[in-house]
Amino acid sequence: MKKTKISIIINIIITILVTIGTVFMLIDFQFMGREAALTATRIETFKFFTVDSNILMGIVSFIYTVFALKLEKKEIKEIPSFVYLLKLASTTGVVLTFLVTGLFLAPTSKIPFFAFYKNSNLFFHLLVPILSFITFCFLEKSKKLSFKQTIIGVIPMIAYSIIYTTSVLTHIENGIVSNKYDFYGFLRGGLNTIIFVISLMFIITYGISIILWYLNREKTV
Repeated sequence: MKKTKISIIINIIITILVTIGTVFMLIDFQFMGREAALTATRIETFKFFTVDSNILMGIVSFIYTVFALKLEKKEIKEIPSFVYLLKLASTTGVVLTFLVTGLFLAPTSKIPFFAFYKNSNLFFHLLVPILSFITFCFLEKSKKLSFKQTIIGVIPMIAYSIIYTTSVLTHIENGIVSNKYDFYGFLRGGLNTIIFVISLMFIITYGISIILWYLNREKTV
């Protein structure tokens, strides 16, 4: 199937981009200058949802590629349901990253807008999310996912928000949280905004998951 073959190529590209981006960030390799935003090195790299969601996307893309190749070789009759569940969760994560960066972080930061799209973040904030959206919504159509399973798309965000919020609440000094811990700046309006921010992020993430599910489902005439 032509769509499956194109999807395999895109998923391989996604896996490669995520691998390169992660390695570059870990070793602090800057190929577009050093004024990039939201960067770190070594283990600190994994504090960002951007990195975590992209790594998940890279792993899931690799898993999908393995099964898609088996399908092309007729070793299996269809790609397992759990692969599509993983795809929904990981694609929701990187699309969330894409939207939060483009609509909130980049426009409201004192750092130049395009600093959020330099070096590894060129892959993480832009290329991987766009490629992931395209292949899941238009090339990987399926009947495997039900509407109630759209909640799966929120799990990565919830898991990360628990860790992020715990870190914030355990590093309060005089009612203020250092940018070192609130590096996304979600609590600029004060600690009272925690519940609002988490609720808003849940709604946005679940909305993304529903839209992705709708675009992915194979229509029946």
